[in-house]
Amino acid sequence: MSSERRKLVLGVSWTLTSTLVALLVGAILNPLLVFYVGVDGYGIWASAIAIASLLGLGGDLGVAGALTKFVAERRGQGQDAGSLARSALTYGLLAGVVAGLALAILSLFMDRYVNYDRFPLLLQLQAIQMPINLGTSSLIGLRQGRRQFRTIALFSITQAVASLLLALALLTLGFGIPGVMIASLSASGFLFGALLYSSRPDLRFSGPVALRSDFRRLVPFGLNLAGTNALSVVLYEVDIVALSLIVRDPRIIGAYALAVFITRSLWILPSSIGMTTYPTISEYFAAGEHRRASKYLSTALAASVATIGSLTCGLILFGRPLLQLVFGPDSLPAFDYALFLVPGTAVLGCLRSVASSIPGSGRPDIGFRIAAFGAGLLLFLSVTMTLMWGVLGTATAVSVTFILVGVTLARSINRFVIRGEPGLLSSNRVRFPALVGFVASGLALLVAVSLVLDLTRSIAFLLIWIVVSASLVLASGGKETWGTFFQTFRPSPAERS
Repeated sequence: MSSERRKLVLGVSWTLTSTLVALLVGAILNPLLVFYVGVDGYGIWASAIAIASLLGLGGDLGVAGALTKFVAERRGQGQDAGSLARSALTYGLLAGVVAGLALAILSLFMDRYVNYDRFPLLLQLQAIQMPINLGTSSLIGLRQGRRQFRTIALFSITQAVASLLLALALLTLGFGIPGVMIASLSASGFLFGALLYSSRPDLRFSGPVALRSDFRRLVPFGLNLAGTNALSVVLYEVDIVALSLIVRDPRIIGAYALAVFITRSLWILPSSIGMTTYPTISEYFAAGEHRRASKYLSTALAASVATIGSLTCGLILFGRPLLQLVFGPDSLPAFDYALFLVPGTAVLGCLRSVASSIPGSGRPDIGFRIAAFGAGLLLFLSVTMTLMWGVLGTATAVSVTFILVGVTLARSINRFVIRGEPGLLSSNRVRFPALVGFVASGLALLVAVSLVLDLTRSIAFLLIWIVVSASLVLASGGKETWGTFFQTFRPSPAERS
C-alpha cells in the first residue's frame, strides 16, 4: 500500500472509530434518558439542544475551518502553522462568549416554552459551554489540517465516554435533564483543557500585527464556511424547532427526535470519510493533482453508497422490534416517522463523504449557496407541511429537502471540484450499489410489516440482509474499493498521529 493510501486509511479508520464510539454512547445514553425522564423529557432535552445550536449559528466566523485548510496547504509546502493557531483560538473563544451571552439572555424569556419550568436552566448550561466548544473547534481544526486523526479520535472518545459516565451518575442521583447538560459541560471542559495543554507549542503569540494579519487571512475564507455551517445547523435542526413550536407535545417531539437519531446513524462512515476529505482535497488542489482528487472522491462515494444501502435495509427490516426492545413501547411511533425520513437521509448521507471537497477546492462560496438553498427550503416546507399534516409532514419536508440538496451537491462537485475528470456518478462502482440499495430497501419495506419477529422470520431477514450487504460490497468495487479502507498495514512513525 502506498504512503498516501496508508494516510487515507489511517485517517478514515481513526475517525470511523471515534464516530462508532460516539454512536455507541448515543445508543446507550438515549435509552437511559427515555428510561429516567420519559419520551417527553427526551423531547425537552432535544429542544434545548436544537435551540442552542441555532443560537450558535455565527460560530467562530468559520475560523476553525479556515485554519484546517491553511494548515493543510502549509503542510504540503513543508511550513508550520505559524501564529494562525493562536489567532484562531482567540477568535473562537471571543465568539463563544458573545453567543453564550445571547443564549443566556434568551433563556430568561423561555420559562413557558415546553411546559418545563427548568427549561431556562438547560439553555444557560448550554450558554456556558459555547466558548468551550468554539475554542475546542479551533484546536481540533489545527490537528485536522495536519491530518492527526488519531489524536482527534482519542480526545473525542474520551469526551464521549466521560460524558456518558457522568450523565449516568447524575441521572441515577436524580438530577434529571439538567444533570445530562452538566455532564456534557464537564466533559467538554475536560477535553478543551487537555487539548489546550497538548497544543502549547503551537500557540505562539507573535504580537498584534500578526493577529491582524491572521484575521485578514482567516476571516474572509472563514465567513463562507461560517455561513455554510450556520445554515447547515438550520438544515439539520429547524425541523425539530418547527415541530416544537407548532405541535408543542413533548411525547411527539421525543418520538420524532428518536427517529432523527436512528436515521442519521446511517451517516457513520460517510461522516468519517468526510473528515478526511477536507484536508486531503485541500492538499491535492494546492499541488494541482486533480486526477488524484477525482479518484479519491469516486472511491469515497462508492463506499458511502454501499454502506448506507446496507444500513438502510437493516433499519427497515429490524428497526421496529429493536426500537421496542431498546426504548420501550412508547417509542414505536418513531419507526413510522423514520420511514418518512429515510429516503432523504440516505441520499444526503451518501454525499456527506465528499461534500467537504467543495471548500477544500477553494470554493466555500458554493457550499454557502447550497446550504442557503437547503435551509431556506426546509424552513418553508417544515412549517408549511407541519401545519398541514403534523409530524408526518415534518418528516416528509426533511426527506424532500435532503434529496434536493443531495442532487445539488453532486452537480456542484462535478462542476467545481472534479471539473474535466469523470463525474461522481460516471463510475459503475457508484451507480450499481445505488441501484441495488434502492431496490433492496424497497423490497425490505414490503416484507418488514410485522412488529413481532419469530425465530424463522428473524433468520430469514438476517439472511436477506447479509445477501444485500454482500451484493453492495461487490457492486461498489469489492477489494478495489474496500481494500482502501481495510487493508492491514503498519504505519511508519511519522504517520502514527
